[in-house]
Amino acid sequence: MQLVITVLGENRPDVIVELTRTIKDAKCTILESRLTELGLEFAGHLLVEGNWNHIVRLENALESLANRSRLKIHLLRAQEQEIPVEDNSLPYAIDIFATDQINNIHDLSGFLADRNIAILDLSTSRYPAPYTATPLFLAHMIIKIPAGMRIVSLRDEFLDFCDQMNLDAILEPVKR
Repeated sequence: MQLVITVLGENRPDVIVELTRTIKDAKCTILESRLTELGLEFAGHLLVEGNWNHIVRLENALESLANRSRLKIHLLRAQEQEIPVEDNSLPYAIDIFATDQINNIHDLSGFLADRNIAILDLSTSRYPAPYTATPLFLAHMIIKIPAGMRIVSLRDEFLDFCDQMNLDAILEPVKR
């Protein structure tokens, strides 16, 4: 049985320790996690696995942790993932560097959705440029390009889109 956990709260040095101890004490296993500092706050997403009584124990322990630590914790029992069927799609990475514009991610996600390209992972950040303090925007995406899509045509469309949006971007295969 799997449980998706989202955690929001004040960023303290012991938040991750408390969270992982609670999961360990319930005899569950972390399958995937993304834990990060967002400004002065903490945010985390975890996918946890255990048998049904361990998951129930974890749900109760997390409710107690939320009350004790002033965290907002949301739980969702996940559908078990079946063995993936080979879909022949291609994983690609997109890296973007640009001046901060409010529509960057919205317009880029629309470009991809119009072409039936799934976004598997997205992380962004904003920071002041050295010397000028101009707000800069960085984004890193992992996308899944459908089988049969012509990569050369997609790359040309993508570069034209980036030129119109004034984005400096790279579209390249994911290398492992």
